[in-house]
This record gives sequence, structure tokens and C-alpha cells, in this order.
Amino acid sequence: MKWDFTCEQVAKGKIAYTLQEFREDYRCEIKDNFDDYDSEQLDAIFSLAYDICYCTAVRQDLNTLLKHCEDKGLEVDIKYLELIRDSNLENIEMLKAIFAKKVSEFMEEGLDAKASLIRLEEYHSNVISE
Repeated sequence: MKWDFTCEQVAKGKIAYTLQEFREDYRCEIKDNFDDYDSEQLDAIFSLAYDICYCTAVRQDLNTLLKHCEDKGLEVDIKYLELIRDSNLENIEMLKAIFAKKVSEFMEEGLDAKASLIRLEEYHSNVISE
């Protein structure tokens, strides 16, 4: 995606860009890139691509995601996940910036680093369930 602002501006709070906005923009980008796909196919691509971005942004191992995909019956391999990751490096950096800003906000509320990361997971779960 292309933005009129930088990851650093988001992380420092100079630009307000929320996880909800990121997800909406990312869904539009995927829809634009796969305009011949139906809504079910687009949802599947978005979900997988977003999960890869999320896992990478929070430094989770893609092999864990691969196992989850296999358990769900998706026929993907680690090279496919890595290909999606590598084509989304700018999106991953923006997602990291959004998360860094949220953690900073939680710490300003008085939470320590560990509690802030737990709260980030809760926040993320709430946003994706909307």
C-alpha cells in the first residue's frame, strides 16, 4: 500500500492510523490486486495474507502459522507463506508501527511492557473479531 505518511510518524503518534484503517486499506489493496476473484476467495486471501503480516509483525514463527493452515486443510507450504511475507514487507512495517503506538499508549496508562503486550493481543483479537 502507499500512504501519505511514514511508519515512523504512526509509531510516534504524529499521524493517527488505526488497525481498523490498516485492515480496511489492506482488504481494498487485495481486492484491487485480485479483481477477478469472488468475495469468498478474496476473504480467504485477505485472511491468510493478514495472518502472515501479523505473525511477522509480532515476530511469531511462520511454521506455527503453517501448522495452523494445514490443520484447516489449506494446501500451502512455507515457501508460499514466505513469498506472501516478502511481498508485504512495507505493510508489515506499518503494522509494526501501529502496534508500537498501541503498546506505547498502554504503557502511558501505567502498564508495564509485559502487560502491554498482553493487552495488545486482546486489542488485536477485538479488532479482528469486529
